[in-house]
Amino acid sequence: MEDRAEQLRATTNVGIIINPKHAATNRAYSTLTEALRDRRVAYRTMTTTAARGGRWQAEQLVDWGAKVVIILGGDGTIRAAAPPLAGAGILVLLVPTGTANVLSRHVGISSTRQAIEHCLHTLRNAADGVRMHGGGIPLNTAEARLADGRWQQTVFLCLAGIGGDARAVARHHLAPGLLGYAWGAARALFAQGFTLDDTDRTASEPVWSVMASKVPRPAGPVSVFPAARIDGAEFSELIVGPLPHGRAQLIRAWAGIAAACLQSRPEAHPLMHYRSTTAVTARLKTPAPAQLDGDVLGDCLELRLSVGEQRLLVSSPSP
Repeated sequence: MEDRAEQLRATTNVGIIINPKHAATNRAYSTLTEALRDRRVAYRTMTTTAARGGRWQAEQLVDWGAKVVIILGGDGTIRAAAPPLAGAGILVLLVPTGTANVLSRHVGISSTRQAIEHCLHTLRNAADGVRMHGGGIPLNTAEARLADGRWQQTVFLCLAGIGGDARAVARHHLAPGLLGYAWGAARALFAQGFTLDDTDRTASEPVWSVMASKVPRPAGPVSVFPAARIDGAEFSELIVGPLPHGRAQLIRAWAGIAAACLQSRPEAHPLMHYRSTTAVTARLKTPAPAQLDGDVLGDCLELRLSVGEQRLLVSSPSP
């Protein structure tokens, strides 16, 4: 046992990125690092801040020589850290301590306890000479033209959208945890739509949202994007609308959409328009908020999304 610990300490530098926003993160970090110290694993911890959300921390760990990076946080922290880790080909282990934890759920991680056990199991295998490997999660590209005309380019992993879905995310702070997302979504259902200014899909009536997803269940257990796959080569694009006028008609429309989703047949509803594609462009006549993996970009006039070729190596319990 001592020889194994010495071998692991000598061959595997473990980097840790922690977002200390939630109390659950600090508890998980204490459990993880205590286990690493017991096994004499060399590790270095980098903590995110409001100004540095994960990318800088990942770059520092790459320079340090990390062979494995464990991320304790949510989808936003993973998204921020992903580009330098993917570029260096470093294996990433996830300990989900955010609010939605969409990526972690879709690679088979259901709890922090399971995640920590998987981390320790992976590192034990490394000590025994078993090659560490993970599934490749594409880093998708997003280009946004903001309301002031400036362009912003970044990446996302699971879901991007403009319109009602971003309004729902923007209001999630009104209540804690997942309740906040549910409350934000309920408020956003009645938000004003927007008109697409697109030569291929010009709409005469306002639509509620344009989304591109790589995951079937971006919010809770309901499969809103049945054809989506986290490691797939295409997005599942969804345009919701045009929605009817009048509050009563709108309530009936959303009730019908909810029923179709609960029956695992969202595409059967006439207001849910799906297609599979490698690129999505939404040009708007008036600005609307956009979001990437649950982080709001602000009001945008255009959003261009494309499936990326660079991949983040993520180890998970899934076969």
